[in-house]
Order: sequence, then structure tokens, then C-alpha cells
Amino acid sequence: MEPLLTRIIDDTALLPPTGAPMEEALHGHRAAEGDRLVGRLWCPVSRLAELRRHLVPEDLIDLVLVADTGPEALPEAVETARREPRVRLRGLQITPDPDADQARAAAVAIARLPSDLDCHIEVRQTPGWRETLDRLAAARSRGLPVGAALRVDGRPDTRGDGAAASPPAQVAAFLTACAERGLPAVFPAGVHRAARRVAPDAGPGGHGLLNLVVAACRCVTGKGSVEEAVAAADARALAEEAGSVAEDAARAARRLLVAIGSGDVRVPRAGLLELGLAGEGTRP
Repeated sequence: MEPLLTRIIDDTALLPPTGAPMEEALHGHRAAEGDRLVGRLWCPVSRLAELRRHLVPEDLIDLVLVADTGPEALPEAVETARREPRVRLRGLQITPDPDADQARAAAVAIARLPSDLDCHIEVRQTPGWRETLDRLAAARSRGLPVGAALRVDGRPDTRGDGAAASPPAQVAAFLTACAERGLPAVFPAGVHRAARRVAPDAGPGGHGLLNLVVAACRCVTGKGSVEEAVAAADARALAEEAGSVAEDAARAARRLLVAIGSGDVRVPRAGLLELGLAGEGTRP
């Protein structure tokens, strides 16, 4: 399980809809420091100055910058983050203008990206979304470290726009399309638990971390239905399947599924602990 779950949970507490106070978010992220399940902290560009004011000398935080203030502000934010010794800039997240043609908007974003920094561009599953993935894949084939992001929570994004909750079939289609194009994928929001729960209180979409991990494994091995993995509600069966994945397939799955964002990393982490999947070095 080591390569399949290491640093799988990115901390998105600073992003809407959570939008946690900075001190609270940093306290939670520091508390998870050293936990092998928890990866990077995502910070909107609009909150970067606030983040820097709350950092302490001992901090060394792996950071993803989320471009919520438009593309014009991104280069300065990138340089600011790179000069900040208390963070390590690990990636960018860009949401193109929802009113623009998304394939063209993705092309514009690609033209402005730094060539040495991983970036995921959000994709909306509206007509032509596969063409957007084609644009991203073409850029990646030219050496640009770009991938795709999909929100599955049905909540407002960083610009305050609504997004329809993604049913399992759409999530599976996105992950499969990324696999076919060799595009790494992230899910910034909407995965609230270790496994999908089909219940009135499951939250928007009810998506689970293990569902997506198993779905990614099925994408790279070609064994089993990807959609059924996303839709499955049997947490123990998902855990058993994840635990049986060979190491080479697990590494390939993580090249496809880079990370899953959580506004409260304790929730999916606790679920993995309960299922016996957290392993050594993970605190309750």
C-alpha cells in the first residue's frame, strides 16, 4: 500500500467552500506534518500574503498555488512563493474563465505557464471537454508538466461559480480519458471520506478516496469496471482490492492520480485508519 497512498491527501482547507481562517488551517496542516498520507497545502493567490504573515521560522510547507485572481497575477505570485524560504512551491492549479470556450481558455493558460512547475488545469465536463484534455495532452507531449483537475463536489469554485455534482459515470469518464492521454489528474474538492457512502448525509456526490484510488488502478491495469469502482459503497471490498494491487501497478496508478484534495484531512485519514490502510507513520 505504500506507493498507492503516500501523500495522496492534499490539504485544501484554505479553498472554498471550507475557506478556513489562516491560523486554523496552518495549525491543522502542521499537526499532520510527517504523516505519510498527507501531501501539499493549497493556497489561493489571493491569500498568499496572508499565508506568509502567519508562517513561522520552522515551517517548510509544500505548496500549491491556486490562481483565483486571474492569470495576470500568477507570475508575481509564483516568484513570491519561490523567494519564500518557508515554503516549497510544488505546483499550480488554474481554473479557466467559466464563460470562455474551455479548450481555448486552456490553450491561453498553457501559453503562460512556467515550464518547470507542475500545473493542473481544471476541466468542466461540458460539451468539448475531451478536446480540452487533448490540448493538455499535446502540451504535455511537448514537455510541459501539465495535467487536469476535476471538481466533483457541486460546490462553488474559487471564483464563486456553481458546479454540478459529478455522478460516478462522469468521474469515471474523466479518469479514463486522462489515462488514455497520459495526463496526471487531481481532484481538488468533493472527496470527503475514505470510501463512498450512499446515504442522505453523504454530502455532494458522496465520493470516496478509495473509490478513486481503485478506479485509477483499474484504469492502468485494464481489470474491472472503472465506473463500478467509483460507484462502489463497500469500503472493505475497496480496501481489499487496493491492498492487493502490485507495486508497479500502484506506482502507475499514482502517476495517473496525483492527489485528492480535502478541506479537512482528518476525515479521509481517519477512514483509512479504520480500514487498516494507513500503515506505519500515520497518527490517529
